[in-house]
Amino acid sequence: MIEIDGSYGEGGGQLLRYAVALAALLNKEVSIYNIRAKRDNPGLRHQHLSVVKTISELVNAEIKGLYVGSMELFIKPRGKPRGGKLEVDIGTAGSASLFLQAVIPVLASTSSEVILRVKGGTDVKWAPPIQYFHYVLLRLLKEFGVKVDLKLLRRGFYPQGGGLVEVRVHPSYPLQAVSLTRSGELEEIRGVSYVANLPRHIAERQAAAATETLRQAGLGSYISEIEIDTETPAVGVGSGIILTGIYEHSVVGADALGERGKKAEIVGREAADKLVKVLQHGAPIDSHALDNLILYMSLAKGVSRVVSSEMTSHAETAVWLCSRITGARFNVRDEEHSVAVEAEGVGFQPL
Repeated sequence: MIEIDGSYGEGGGQLLRYAVALAALLNKEVSIYNIRAKRDNPGLRHQHLSVVKTISELVNAEIKGLYVGSMELFIKPRGKPRGGKLEVDIGTAGSASLFLQAVIPVLASTSSEVILRVKGGTDVKWAPPIQYFHYVLLRLLKEFGVKVDLKLLRRGFYPQGGGLVEVRVHPSYPLQAVSLTRSGELEEIRGVSYVANLPRHIAERQAAAATETLRQAGLGSYISEIEIDTETPAVGVGSGIILTGIYEHSVVGADALGERGKKAEIVGREAADKLVKVLQHGAPIDSHALDNLILYMSLAKGVSRVVSSEMTSHAETAVWLCSRITGARFNVRDEEHSVAVEAEGVGFQPL
């Protein structure tokens, strides 16, 4: 049995989600203690229960400690996940993106396609919006050979949640090693500015402010399209914008959420300022994407190399956890204004 200190490093929900996913994939008994011990509301929360419950059911796992507030969790997988159709209701505005981060590695190990519908928050604080997950993370995971199709059916905002996302996950293992060390030329900037149950002009103002900020930074000629989305059904009221910079060899992203009392122009400038900073740095992987790649690097066959703008606490925690559970060997080194992460993966292949 592998024991994991849930307070290590960043010590949040990501460590818990990845630990459970890797336990299920590799058929290993894992015990996690001090779960989210550094948080103001330590232990498992509702949004974590849905992840653990879904994964444990996929592999018919024995599970102990699955309740709100639990500081310890034990999982013992007893089977292999199978394809089919699944529906999961997170039950709150818990992030659908964070849920998918944990379950997709497991679903990709099945022998046939899985169609999963997830109900929860699609655009909420402290989590990547679902369209960042779609247009940035899934595109990067495709480099490993991960095959996922995503449809946003309904947006869901805090506090109601109620958003709906459908993913089709195809058998993807063994994963191939990646080399994402060079961006290449910037080809275009695209985006989506959206509102839900609010006037269209808010989305238009967000897009206009983002466009102007990008132009002032000398990036106007790269802007291909910032789509205005007022048509996607939604539960609740909200707005936001996601921007992507599409390179020759990679893709990076930035986003901002609207809030009550926060002007649309501020939302648009905020996302654009973030993207400008990422593009000026020039690394092929933005810092928010890096920790999501660590798990796949550890499972791929061969040596993967990626370069990012910085090593976040989330990424450091992911390296520690994945090396401990999978046995993959990581090497992290600072380069000029960047960080390079190299991993010799274990070449996981489902039995």
